[in-house]
Formats: sequence, C-alpha cells, structure tokens
Amino acid sequence: MRISSLYRQQQLSIGIMDVASLETLKSSLDWFIENMNCTLHVVTLEDTFEQGDLGTLYPDVTFLCFNSLVTLGEMIDAFADECYATYFLVVRSDIQVLGFDGSALVALMADRHHPAMITPVMLNQDMEVMPTIRAPYLKGKEIDPLSFMPRIDPGSLTDNLYPVMGLGLYDRALFQRLRGFDEQIMGEFYQMLDFGVRCNLYGFPIYTCSDFAIRFISKHSIIEDRSKCEGMNRAYTKALSIHRIAGKNLVEKWKPYVDKDLLKNEVKTKQIILQKTDFFTLVKEWKTPEEG
Repeated sequence: MRISSLYRQQQLSIGIMDVASLETLKSSLDWFIENMNCTLHVVTLEDTFEQGDLGTLYPDVTFLCFNSLVTLGEMIDAFADECYATYFLVVRSDIQVLGFDGSALVALMADRHHPAMITPVMLNQDMEVMPTIRAPYLKGKEIDPLSFMPRIDPGSLTDNLYPVMGLGLYDRALFQRLRGFDEQIMGEFYQMLDFGVRCNLYGFPIYTCSDFAIRFISKHSIIEDRSKCEGMNRAYTKALSIHRIAGKNLVEKWKPYVDKDLLKNEVKTKQIILQKTDFFTLVKEWKTPEEG
C-alpha cells in the first residue's frame, strides 16, 4: 500500500460503517489506525459505543452514534456532513483494504473531467473478484441493472452505474452539491441506485478502479435486496421522468412508478435544468467491460 501526500495533508477522511460485531469493529479500527494516517469516523449505534467503551479506547476517533437502526444512505450522509476533508472514503467494519493507491486515485479525482466517486474492486473471503459492476438496463417498466466483473489489469477503470453498498472514495463538495443520498428512500438498493443514476445523468461518472481493492472477511457473495420499498417511486421519478430529445429535456411521467410531489417540485423545476442526458441514452450507449 502506498502512503501518499494524500494522508499527510489530511485531504482524506475515512468513515467506517459498523455492520458486524464489536470485536470486528475494534479489529477494523486497529488496522486503520496503524495503516492509514488520516482522520477516522465510525458510524454506529449508541448502545455499541457505550458497551464497548469506544470513546475511551479510541480517543482520536470521531464516533457518530444513532439511537436506532437507520438506512445506509443516512449513515453516509451523516459522515459526509461531519468530516471536513476534500475526499471521504466509505468502508465497512467487515472488510479489509487490500490496495489503495492514494496518489493515482487523487490524480483521477482532481482531473477536470473527474468522476463523482471511485468504487473498489471487491473480493470475497476466498480472494475471488466479485461482479460488482452495474450497467443500466430496463426490464419492461422496471430498472434492473445488469452485473459484470470489473477490469483488474493495473490502472484500469470500469464505468459503474452506482456504488454497491455505498463503498468508495467520494468528492465531498460534489457529493454535497448532488445532495447526497435520498433519505426518504428506505431500501439500500434504491438509495444507491438513485445516487448513482443522478451522478451519471448530471455528467459525473462513477468508476471502479483496479488501484483500489477490498476484501470481505466472511462473505462469499453479495446479494442485493431489489424488492419494492417505501420511497422507491422517488428513485424512478428522478431516473426516468426526463427524456432528452434533440438536446432538450422534456418531462413525461413514468407510470406506474411516479412520485407526483417530487415530479412537480423538483424534477420539473431543478432537475430538468441540470440533467445532461437521460436514462434511456445511458442504456443505449453504455459500454460494458467486455465491450471496452
């Protein structure tokens, strides 16, 4: 792992999402403290914080504590609001960072055509690469992203529709400008999908980069819950209500998944001005890893 000027200048803040046992969290914290010299935040529950005496054990770590379970998007939004670094890295307590080339990743983020975020190549507990690339796809009236393997040759980039599990390196200022994750959407899949689609529609791509790799300690695979949830119509309304025709954005309801208030108060007033393409064009023009 290359320790670059990124850490010395405190451009980076790391947020660990507490998703496993207390011992797993402590082990994760110990590793990050030893290996990555930058500010650390942990998003966890009040009970875990108090029972583990974490404030005493880790006085230099900032703990963001919720009194009850919240959505992943709300956890990441809270972290983004509290950290003041140029970039923030979202990880989980049940993963290991295998590679993080800070110099290469920051150079990519600093480019004038920079992405909204960079997501990692993800490996399972057996060190097998998992298919965490998502490509836009419509199955009838429903968004049903396709899955692919990322490119893994050194320095390679693969376009990704959204950050699986929210994991990745974010540009904090751009994240705030895009207003982060939609906390009125209750399902993780639709929260991540909504954010990623907005990034791509507004002209900010998401890349999976082979210079950044993580491994799950005890997972063989990742299964996304794509079942319907409260607020999913918000994701559909933002993703599919605008058609771009001859360089102009036109609004058309995507039935049956419509949030009428959102359509009236946001899509027709703000999103229509900001959107650079539409989801249908993304589906048509998206290059999968096999296509280059």
